[in-house]
Amino acid sequence: MSLRNFHVDANVTDAQLLAQSEDIVSRFARAFRVSAANGGFRFGGIELKDPDLVRVHDVVNEIDSRRVFYACGEDENPRHAMTSLYAARDEIRKLTRGLWADKSCERLVQEISNTLSDHCTRAERLRPEEQGLWSPDSREFMSVMTDMRLTVWVLVAVLQRKLGGVISPSHLPIPIALAVERAEV
Repeated sequence: MSLRNFHVDANVTDAQLLAQSEDIVSRFARAFRVSAANGGFRFGGIELKDPDLVRVHDVVNEIDSRRVFYACGEDENPRHAMTSLYAARDEIRKLTRGLWADKSCERLVQEISNTLSDHCTRAERLRPEEQGLWSPDSREFMSVMTDMRLTVWVLVAVLQRKLGGVISPSHLPIPIALAVERAEV
């Protein structure tokens, strides 16, 4: 809907007017968040930049860009999965350093980092035969990876709900996003 099509006549109710204005406000808010996250929002001599939002965005992109978080199956080589998981964990640790203005975002990102560390440890404790590809015993490894993925994606969905459309991972499972959206988080 464009602004030139936004008109009021005697037949428009307050509810209809409010519904039309909510669309405009939500589009402005999304544009503002993206612009502020990229450091490009200026209002007169004031420049807004949210380093916490940038960090959260980078953490979510780190997760969203790694196959280990969204593709699971019997063809997954545990050695390669763990290498990718270690790299993601280390990068997320780097991104979370420093002071945070938004303590709730900091806590959620810390929980993602803790989840990755815990699941790395759980996978490392498996016996070699439990980590083998195509082994009946490799179900243990797949169970650890599945649990890690579910936990991480729930935390990402909570971040998305908190921060809005600025966090929009392409691999976030829709059922998880819907469950978090319906929940009172």
